[in-house]
Amino acid sequence: MVNPIMPIGMGDEAAAGDLEGVQLAQVTGAGATPGLDGKMSLSANPFDSILSKAVESLNSVSQSEFKANQLIDDYMKGKADLQEVMVATSKMNIMVNLGVTVVTSAVTSFKELTAMQI
Repeated sequence: MVNPIMPIGMGDEAAAGDLEGVQLAQVTGAGATPGLDGKMSLSANPFDSILSKAVESLNSVSQSEFKANQLIDDYMKGKADLQEVMVATSKMNIMVNLGVTVVTSAVTSFKELTAMQI
């Protein structure tokens, strides 16, 4: 949830100048803790939560791959239907392709950010 808050003043010239009418967003949710004034502020590294979600997603892809391989083995033994194997393999293929795409674009974005001159 994003709540608008007014920016912190940098002095009289900032209040009367360019910052007039500008609003900042207040972040609430994972990693946000209440401050002394009761408003939420980020105390933890936001990349930590993003990285943990990415690791959980990759674990999910790994579990899907394991399940598909197990169904292939069961099909070879005559314990599973071909439809089940094809559905599980297709799901796993889609998940792997999405994971590779996300990782590739994250690496590309990181490279672009590090190449920026400040």
